[in-house]
Amino acid sequence: MSETVEFNDNLFMRNMLAGGTFGSYTTVTANAVAVTPTSRLTIDSDVGYRKYWGGTNGITQTESDSVGINAHYEDRGKVPGDRNFLDGNFRRSSAVVAVLGDLGLPTTVHGDVNRTGVRGGIQRSLSALDTVSFAVGSTLTTYDPASSGTQFTDTSAAASWSHRIDPMTTVSVSSQAQWLNYDSTPRSSVVLVTTTGGFESSFSPVFTYGANAGAVYATADAGTAAFPLAGPLRPTVTGGSSVGFVANAHAIYRITKNTTLNVLAAQTTSPAITGALTKRTTFRAGVTQMINARSSISVAGDVSRQTSSGATNDFVSGSVSYAYQIARDWNASFTYRYLHRTATTGNALLDPLTGLPLTNGGAASSNSLMVTVAKTTTIIPLDN
Repeated sequence: MSETVEFNDNLFMRNMLAGGTFGSYTTVTANAVAVTPTSRLTIDSDVGYRKYWGGTNGITQTESDSVGINAHYEDRGKVPGDRNFLDGNFRRSSAVVAVLGDLGLPTTVHGDVNRTGVRGGIQRSLSALDTVSFAVGSTLTTYDPASSGTQFTDTSAAASWSHRIDPMTTVSVSSQAQWLNYDSTPRSSVVLVTTTGGFESSFSPVFTYGANAGAVYATADAGTAAFPLAGPLRPTVTGGSSVGFVANAHAIYRITKNTTLNVLAAQTTSPAITGALTKRTTFRAGVTQMINARSSISVAGDVSRQTSSGATNDFVSGSVSYAYQIARDWNASFTYRYLHRTATTGNALLDPLTGLPLTNGGAASSNSLMVTVAKTTTIIPLDN
């Protein structure tokens, strides 16, 4: 169980400040694990409640609940590295919270976003050095009420091959085909095919790094969608295709026994929670310092560019977080975060494919102070 309180001078990232906002976030999380000699079933679930006071003018929801559950079943074969798995998940959350967290933009939509998914796959060891895997899955996104947005499905199939060159380095190649199907009138769809190759290496016990690079091919077949907002603002989407570059590089450096540096640079093209294709370019760095056995401090910052729904936004953020173990099973943290969004370029009044209304927010900044206290209880130890 955890309780978080936050004070933010611009929580909803609006370009015209409406006063500070106080938020209270209560979450109960449960985890269960069942193990046999050849299989493992893990179930994670959570229930949350959010409430905001002050600075909420124009916000359609000042309180909301959330529910999530994820089940993972894995069956291991006789050969090390062989496994079959099956995942199922469901999550319901406020559309205002979900869109703000994913895109960094406020929305005037009211209601919840529901995501239901299933995914399964296999992994096989061809030799002591080579492993192949294949997975398929599909996620359905709906809105409650249904008029808040356009329902869509995200179906994918992925395959990968990895080869261990030496005990420290592994190279891999992967490919994924993704089909986004929107419940619009007439029907709209997008197909993404992404292929990448890369490596993962541990240069030493204190330095690990890796990188992947490749291309994404996107093709769209779309018409005029049926949106909640009618009239001349209703956009027309035309089909087409394009090729883009995707890559990521990361490194973990354990500077000292108690100090760790993390660096990440990435460029991706994938659907946002609204279903709109979103290109993101991100550079992130962070340092974690263990003070003693009970406390630590983390400093992080990132710079990113996001293009979605015909609009481009640049983001800069930085945070400082202090974590402390109050007692056995009791933990607390204190976090300060600064976030800045540059002026939006383009027009983001409507998501062209899904019809979700977005606020073309312009430049905005926020300062957040957040305190979290959490209590963990083990009912039945895994060993039993």
